[in-house]
Amino acid sequence: MKIKSMLAHLLLMFGGLVVAGLSNANASAFDDQASNSQVSVYTISDEESGAFDAAMREADPQKRAEKLYDFIQKYPQSPLIKRISNENYDRIKMIEDERTAYYSAAQQPDPEKRAEKLLDFNKAYSKSALTEYVRNDYMDLLKALFQNKKYDMAASLGEKWLAANANDKNVYAFVGDVSMQLGKYQRCGECLEIVYQSTPSASLARQIQGCYQKADNRSKMIEWTDKLFGLPEYSADYMLRHEYMMFFYSKNNLAKATEYAQLTLKSADLAKPADANAQEQLRKVRRACHHVIASALMEQSKFTEAITEFEKALEAERYSQGYYGIALCYDNKKSVDEAILYYAIAELMGGEDASKAKARMETLYKAIHNDTLIGVDKVYSKAQKVLDGQKS
Repeated sequence: MKIKSMLAHLLLMFGGLVVAGLSNANASAFDDQASNSQVSVYTISDEESGAFDAAMREADPQKRAEKLYDFIQKYPQSPLIKRISNENYDRIKMIEDERTAYYSAAQQPDPEKRAEKLLDFNKAYSKSALTEYVRNDYMDLLKALFQNKKYDMAASLGEKWLAANANDKNVYAFVGDVSMQLGKYQRCGECLEIVYQSTPSASLARQIQGCYQKADNRSKMIEWTDKLFGLPEYSADYMLRHEYMMFFYSKNNLAKATEYAQLTLKSADLAKPADANAQEQLRKVRRACHHVIASALMEQSKFTEAITEFEKALEAERYSQGYYGIALCYDNKKSVDEAILYYAIAELMGGEDASKAKARMETLYKAIHNDTLIGVDKVYSKAQKVLDGQKS
């Protein structure tokens, strides 16, 4: 019942005669004349009277109006309603309008229309006590759309909420999740970054880094990778660093690749491989790191240092490219005998460098053996002994 019609009804009902403040006991003490008349007597309970008094004692005008509104809802026939002043009544009327608007929005069956009405309510009643209910209803709406795999609509409505409520971290997290489902990795990273500002965690940082990696946003990817490196949870995650080492190596950025190779080795030293597969992976990672560092040193013409790094790589795992790299270093150092030996080893190992190793080895050998290959079998015999000695 509306408040104005409620008050009018009370006036008609009691015909101007209102008996207020009576307890159950004194209401029954009316004389016979009153009891035999046609006037109906409304009995005010202690609970009702206490609720009204508590509402009227509320110092804050808005809270007082809210309590009075709740009182009217619970006791719509109470004669105490007549005591409400016009000032309080105006506020109560505003509360009634708010709740009517809220229920109209919340009960809208169409998701998009419900979202629109809830947004309209928040705009019209920004200071309403129902604001939190509206937010919860909107979040429930978004979750239902997500569960029903209506990702496009969920993303659109989530963005509309954020346009009006820019500080809602939970909706940012939601929009991030639904953006991931839609393959919008850049937007996912942006949303999760905002969430990270208030609730940082190692797992969330890794998720953000993954989003920017999938979005191919190199600068943000590196920014968040470096952030991960500073977190203790990822101190032993050598594969994370290895990934970036290989990325820069593939781009021929040897300086940056070397930087990540050194970081990878530090993390590898902290790792504790649990089984044979993990141990094998770690060996391959170590070999790759030392190979990258050696390649960078070769580019700087630091051939002695490069040989040392290639040897470390070979200690981790024997591979033909490592021997070929050492041969190139000795070749550049004009250490012909050593170069010939390591070219022969690289040839025996096979692989893509075998033919180049053979050709260069023969060229060097002929240069010091009267342009013949007489006795080259002794080189191959020595090369085979080196290989046999390094078999595990």
